[in-house]
Amino acid sequence: MRRPHLRALLLAVTLAATTNATAEVQKFMNTCDGKLCPYYRVVLTPPPGWTVDEEATRQNRVQIMVPAGTDFGSAPALIYVQVFYRRDKQQSLVDFAQVSNERWRAKLKDARISALPAVARTNGKPGFLRFAFENPSSAQQAYEFGAFGIDTDKDGNEFVLDVVMTAADKAAIERAEKDYIAFLKAH
Repeated sequence: MRRPHLRALLLAVTLAATTNATAEVQKFMNTCDGKLCPYYRVVLTPPPGWTVDEEATRQNRVQIMVPAGTDFGSAPALIYVQVFYRRDKQQSLVDFAQVSNERWRAKLKDARISALPAVARTNGKPGFLRFAFENPSSAQQAYEFGAFGIDTDKDGNEFVLDVVMTAADKAAIERAEKDYIAFLKAH
């Protein structure tokens, strides 16, 4: 006896379970200075026309996306994603961003950082806080957009995503900004 409604219900439950069971953040262990240290990656889909540079990702231990047909060394602009375990649940995302931005200013004394409008995410997670960076003394990172958001792994642990688009040329970063915004909305 055929039960199409039962088959559809089972398919819907399977899809819902699969969707909910998929971790957004993946955890790995690497050898660092002779000991094991954690490394986190987010499950991501590059924006259309972009690809993950696997070699640069492996070398830098940061997920790096570049326009298709380019690589880490030749991309006019690139997007990288760092994932940090959120140890202090009492620290707001605003405070995390402020501490991160203060560290950047301490590293690059001439850096100028300005707040940009937040980006809402289509997946229902809290939006990304955004900033624009001008770094005159850092030729390869002269212009950047940075965004901070919260994500989780399959166990419900929280992580902070730091999603940066960087370029040496202001026109290059402006041309790629719509792809960057689309990436943030989708993740």
